[in-house]
Amino acid sequence: MSNIISSKEIILFIKSIPIGMANTLPGVSGGTIALVLGIYQKLLEAVKKFRFKTLILVGSGMALGIYVGASFISEFYTAKPLLTAYFLFGLVLTSARTTYKNIGSLKFLNLFFIVAGLITALYFSAGSSTLFLSSSRYILFFVGGFFGSIAMVLPGISGGTLLILIGLYQPLLNAVNSLDFLLIGIYLTGVVSGLISFAWAFSFLLNKFRANIMSLLTGLIIGSSAAVFPEQFVLEGVIYFIFAVALIILLEVSAKKFN
Repeated sequence: MSNIISSKEIILFIKSIPIGMANTLPGVSGGTIALVLGIYQKLLEAVKKFRFKTLILVGSGMALGIYVGASFISEFYTAKPLLTAYFLFGLVLTSARTTYKNIGSLKFLNLFFIVAGLITALYFSAGSSTLFLSSSRYILFFVGGFFGSIAMVLPGISGGTLLILIGLYQPLLNAVNSLDFLLIGIYLTGVVSGLISFAWAFSFLLNKFRANIMSLLTGLIIGSSAAVFPEQFVLEGVIYFIFAVALIILLEVSAKKFN
């Protein structure tokens, strides 16, 4: 009976579902949700030590979460695009708090990395990513998965925000909702490749250059908010914005209990 999935593994699968859902929402980090649920360290160790059973359980739960999240956000965006923009703008902008608080003192080099990240994000948010999208959809899905895996490795970094930066957010939602298994498979291949690479790379870089990395990521997150900036002012939108801000702050407060 030792090969039967235990109750702890079932719980791990269930906890992985909201992590997948988080990766469909710009501004919400899958890594942060993993911290909130108390399984972040376990996931990082599973990737670094190639614990395949744990990875399969987590991957399956995340896949289900991504499908549920993609369906919800697509329907909400179709029904209320402007209000969705307010909500996403609040999520993205407020999520920069997580990385900013990890910078420490604002030295010149840290400020440089913030500005560099900001300029880079604004460049892609202005539409440069669509050129990449039109050149090779399959390559873009692999690259999106590769860099999107950052959100699963590093708390505070949103997979949805990174997808917006490279122009893959809406195409991926469409692929999930239409069950385009070819594109989904290419994306997941990129995710697996990225997880294997970034789990080790970030462990090293964060130990050596934590403040600089957090500065760069803060600039990227703030700049990427331009991609979901509401086109017009509506009072109801402010309510959605405030709700998004409160949601991110609540996640940050909750995450501290699991550190």
